[in-house]
Amino acid sequence: MTPRIRRRSTQPRLSLWRNLYTATIIPVLLLCQNIAFAKLFESKKRKLARLHAELAKLEEERLEHLVVLFGYEFDKLGFYTATSIFLVLFVASIVQLSRSRRKWKRLAVLGGADSTISQSTEYRKGWMSSKRNISLLIATAIFSYYVIFNLGRATKYNVDYNKPRKRGSSVDTQRFVIVLGTYELDETTFYSLLGTSIVVLVALGYNIGIVCRKLKEKRSQNQQTTKVNAFPKEDVIDVIIVDCGLPKKDIGWFHLMQFLDMSNINVRAVVEPFYLDKAKCPQPPQSFLDLVSVLQDLDVKCVKSLGQLDPCQRQTLCVLAGRTDKNPQYFRECIGLGATHIYLEPPGAVSVGELKTMSNVANVRGVQVYMGYHKTCSPYIEKAVTLSQSIPKSHVFFCHNENYFKQDLNRVLIRHPEGMVRSMASQELAVLVTQFGVTTESVKAFKVNTNKLFSEKQTFCNKANGIEVSDFSRVAFKIVTTNGRSVSVMADRCGGVVSFAVVKSIAGKEIKKFLSPDGDSASRIEHELRRDTEMMHQFTIEGEDYMELKRRVVDSILGKEGDSKSSRSVISIQDGIEVLRLSNYCTQEIESVLQ
Repeated sequence: MTPRIRRRSTQPRLSLWRNLYTATIIPVLLLCQNIAFAKLFESKKRKLARLHAELAKLEEERLEHLVVLFGYEFDKLGFYTATSIFLVLFVASIVQLSRSRRKWKRLAVLGGADSTISQSTEYRKGWMSSKRNISLLIATAIFSYYVIFNLGRATKYNVDYNKPRKRGSSVDTQRFVIVLGTYELDETTFYSLLGTSIVVLVALGYNIGIVCRKLKEKRSQNQQTTKVNAFPKEDVIDVIIVDCGLPKKDIGWFHLMQFLDMSNINVRAVVEPFYLDKAKCPQPPQSFLDLVSVLQDLDVKCVKSLGQLDPCQRQTLCVLAGRTDKNPQYFRECIGLGATHIYLEPPGAVSVGELKTMSNVANVRGVQVYMGYHKTCSPYIEKAVTLSQSIPKSHVFFCHNENYFKQDLNRVLIRHPEGMVRSMASQELAVLVTQFGVTTESVKAFKVNTNKLFSEKQTFCNKANGIEVSDFSRVAFKIVTTNGRSVSVMADRCGGVVSFAVVKSIAGKEIKKFLSPDGDSASRIEHELRRDTEMMHQFTIEGEDYMELKRRVVDSILGKEGDSKSSRSVISIQDGIEVLRLSNYCTQEIESVLQ
């Protein structure tokens, strides 16, 4: 008989699971049921209160990343970035306006009329007219406004930004740029922010460079030995323009415009003995009246004589820009007024005797006198002189051209009655005197090129008084000194825009040629000449040289002389006497040949 196997009962195990199910799952289901039931059948008042609380919590979380301004919401990153950029640009504009108060005020009245006057670096480019400045400010404001609102689209990026978005997402990941691993900006916002930041950095770097340069200049000035003067040294010099003349026509006006552009110059007064004298000129031209109005707005006195001005109280530079025969009288009046420095337009006086007398008076009164030989500061002449001095027995040929038409030579002669050699070719003769030591005593041989293509003398009739006058329209000559130095000079009133200097070997072979203006400068100047037909051509062509000479004169007054080459290019009245003597000698030799 087979024994009976007894099976273990599973009833206790099933009972255990049933008890666990009853103890956990059923209460959870009942709880969910109660919650759903409560929400489904909760009162309207309680439901509204619950929804308001949930909305308030979501709004609080959203506002943590936003800035609300005038009812508009901005992302914090975009708002603070755009606001900082706008403030930097605004402060930079205010600083620049305060530093250039005089220039901006003149530009607001005259527009871009002085764009051809000064092509120096902060002021040389010719694009800074009043309309363009206003347009630039408006464009900056619009751009900042656009950046502020566009950066409002920046959103707090998800912590899982490196994970791919869902296929059904409506946001295109290719239009966003990740910044600092936290923020995502759309491409327009990112590149606008990047471009503006670069502009701000460049502007800051430019202003930092200006500050560093001023600190360096002050440091070098403190290291220099101070000179004894009747007035204490200051960083600003008073300037008086004597015989201003008409805008765009006379050299006095041109000097005035350039001095107004200089930061360390305070133009104190303008003296105009003709147009401000109602007895001599009852109805001045409208351009001159406009100039007087602008100068009065700039607190610049406009008088008809030096006697109407108060005595000088600090360092004062008087710029004598009148006719050569009037310079001695102006010179004495300026010294009587208390001027400490005088700038004389070449040749300074009609005769060597008058110029010597003026020099003696200046020495007695302790007044320093500068001559306005601006060609000594021309880069092409300086390069040619440096190269020739490094090559023994080399020959230098200077060609000085002006851009007048033949029919205008009559008016040019009336404006410069002292003659072409004393007014135009004397610029190169000043180089010969100061750089090569040429004097009338050191001239061994003097040869004139009598070919009419190089030397020509013409006779003109002065329509004002009917008197015939003669002068050279162009000259060319060669000087050989007792020490073997050979130099040639050519000057042509109608030669065109470009002047040049050529250095030749002893065998006559050209070593190097230097042009002025050259390359892009020549095309720019020709464009300006066509654009502004009222401006005297030489003001546009030689404006850089005039401005450089003024800088060197001002540096000399303030005791900031640079290298020896720069100091030699500032011509004193003693050198001016030698230049005038050499000019008279050359004129006599040329006239004896060109009969």
